[in-house]
Amino acid sequence: MALPVGLGRLTLLVAVVLAPLVAIALTPPAELLGPAVLGAIATAGSIRRGAPAMWRMAVSSGIITVLGVAAAATGPWLPVTGTLLVVAASLATSALPKVGLASSGGMVVTSGALLLIKPVTIPVDAAGPWAAAVISGLIVGGATAWIAGLLSIVIRGRDLPRPELPMPTVPYSALLAVLAGGFTFISLIAFPDSNAWWSVLTVAIILQPTYDRLWSKLAARVLGTVVGGVIAAALALVLPSTATPAALGFLALAANVVLTVKGAPYWQSASAVTVAVVMLTFDSDALIAGDLQRVLITLLAAVVTALAVAAMSRFAGPGTRTPQG
Repeated sequence: MALPVGLGRLTLLVAVVLAPLVAIALTPPAELLGPAVLGAIATAGSIRRGAPAMWRMAVSSGIITVLGVAAAATGPWLPVTGTLLVVAASLATSALPKVGLASSGGMVVTSGALLLIKPVTIPVDAAGPWAAAVISGLIVGGATAWIAGLLSIVIRGRDLPRPELPMPTVPYSALLAVLAGGFTFISLIAFPDSNAWWSVLTVAIILQPTYDRLWSKLAARVLGTVVGGVIAAALALVLPSTATPAALGFLALAANVVLTVKGAPYWQSASAVTVAVVMLTFDSDALIAGDLQRVLITLLAAVVTALAVAAMSRFAGPGTRTPQG
């Protein structure tokens, strides 16, 4: 269901919402753009649950940034400390499915995995890991707080349409902890400093509080990733070699915000996110390879998630599925 915002006002709103993300991209701490984008998606995606929910996601995005940057500096202990952080963050989402914030919480968990698997380097790193961690948290937290504050003003006094919340039948946080923690550990051991964090993003997006929604989201996610991958590849082929794909990435991110606010089918939003991530993550000369890598990682993570859910469903049996967070 769409929010009652006119097209002209929505266009202006999206431009203002994305302003801090553009500022991050154009300044020295540009490596924090990924966590900031995930935090923005988590915050803006909570709009139907009201201002408190958006502020909760904004604060959570800042906190996970501090912890993620600090854990990334633990050297040989990183596979352990990083995995424990992702598991703990996943288990902390236990109450979110009951209030319709599971997907937003998953974005926060993914942000932590991103900071661990592909660590950021910002100009203050020489001052020590905790200084870098705190400043990074303030930057990401400031960007998401801007979004939460702005959208809170927009929805003030409005009767927001809220989606139906069926009783959770999937042990969401436990599954998220196992799958996201598992992919994080494998990535830190075998694929450090890579884009393998997309596997955690796929898990976080696919997992839903009920079986019906989970399978529906899985199908939409796969479709959106393939469609978005094809669009990104086509754009990469026509882009001049000297062009920067960042502008297209921000346009795709803006399209995702519009699609989310307007209540479009999820596969369309997933397509926009795929294009945005590819364009904002890779240089123009690596777009095709990066796009293919993203699609393959997403499909692999989707298959593993589907198999895990199917095995759990078969083991539990329909008569023993109890509502859980």
